[in-house]
Amino acid sequence: MKLSIQNETLMKYYGMEDTYSMIREAGFEAIDWDLSGTWDFDEVKKAKKLEGLSLFDKSPEEVRNYYEKEFAIIKKNGLTIEQAHAPMECYAPGRPDVLEYAISIYKKIIPFLDEIGCKYLIVHGLTKNEQMEDLTPEEAVRLNLHLYESLIPELQQAKQLKVCLENLPTDSMLLGRCFWIGCCSNPYIAAEWIDRLNEKAGKQCFGLCLDTGHLNVLRIPFHDYIPILGKRILCVHIHDNNQNSDSHLAPYAGSIFWKDFLIELKKVGYSGNINFETCAQTSANRVPRELTPTFLRLFNSVGQYFRAQLQ
Repeated sequence: MKLSIQNETLMKYYGMEDTYSMIREAGFEAIDWDLSGTWDFDEVKKAKKLEGLSLFDKSPEEVRNYYEKEFAIIKKNGLTIEQAHAPMECYAPGRPDVLEYAISIYKKIIPFLDEIGCKYLIVHGLTKNEQMEDLTPEEAVRLNLHLYESLIPELQQAKQLKVCLENLPTDSMLLGRCFWIGCCSNPYIAAEWIDRLNEKAGKQCFGLCLDTGHLNVLRIPFHDYIPILGKRILCVHIHDNNQNSDSHLAPYAGSIFWKDFLIELKKVGYSGNINFETCAQTSANRVPRELTPTFLRLFNSVGQYFRAQLQ
């Protein structure tokens, strides 16, 4: 059970050397590697020709060469890549080719991550929002299952990598930033999908990444969600908020009652990593560089406490 943190935002402001050095010095052992920068989805949605818009359109050798320096810095700091976040958007209204393009990229990411020893790839499903007026709930389900089922051949060949669905909210700016249930936030549906996908794959290729902040904005208690998913929960995104925004704050900085989180995770025998997605808390527009290591050490202290409670 390693202590892990997302590299997003820190990399944006401080670069590779400083980011991974701060993470190591704070006491973390692993990272949740963000791959959202491997394409510009706004560009993807507008493009008539999609091929070549992602780093992963290049050959495996070119991709390895691109990341060679970053991998060396990660290794130098004694860190491992335990989980990664796929580029997060995959759907554009009226553009079925965009979803197919996203699938083609995910299919290339899977063997790459498996080769470097990553265990989990978090792939966001499709959640209907205000820009998707013509998308019915039934069609959204069909597209989500198509997305994940399309990845089965690559996952069957993987040595250890699994794809994790994530419980997602969706929000309405028109209604004053209120949230409602998105993909996999209904625990029974999430469990059904994961079981169906694993049955089709013939082995465990799929699980859930439990996002604490997403449950909180939807006001879903941990005891109503975690027991239903049980052992299907393979990894976590730990962060806090005050239920009015998906603000990615440090634990205990929002309204989440963390004792319940630990109780429910321990009941289902969770043995994955303790991973923080507190990227907004350490954003440079919120915290000065001089205080960033202090916040990282705070996250690590919380992680040590969580780990002790779960073991």
